Amino acid sequence: MKAQVRVTDKDGVVFEGEVELAPAGAPQTPRKRNKAIKATLALKDVAIKLDFTKPERAFVKQYAKGLSGSRKFVLVLAYLAKGVVGKEILFSDVVGHWKKMTARLGAFNGYFTNDAKENAWVDTKKKGVYVLCSSWKDAFGK
Repeated sequence: MKAQVRVTDKDGVVFEGEVELAPAGAPQTPRKRNKAIKATLALKDVAIKLDFTKPERAFVKQYAKGLSGSRKFVLVLAYLAKGVVGKEILFSDVVGHWKKMTARLGAFNGYFTNDAKENAWVDTKKKGVYVLCSSWKDAFGK
């Protein structure tokens, strides 16, 4: 029988995964850890440990791997805002920085901003200006 487990530690880091359960008293066989679970756990740690002192290209290289486009948008916005919630960043600045790193980030798509807003990671205070929402770190934890 399989079960999904979600645990939150005292620092608010969420760990989740799927486990195989056996009836009590039945012999258990060791299982290899699923690569997808390792990747998920690694992404959850990113939200807590983003290092904004790194140069931009090194920052993106380290943290963008395996992220969707909308999560990459949040990552670039977070870098420009240095993780400060409510700091206004011009959309043109985000796109400009994105275009400098298309090898790491891929082509920019306007849908990324909509998805980030729908997930309450970012918001627009006025046309052409984005801010991080208080839940922006969730982009790296789910």
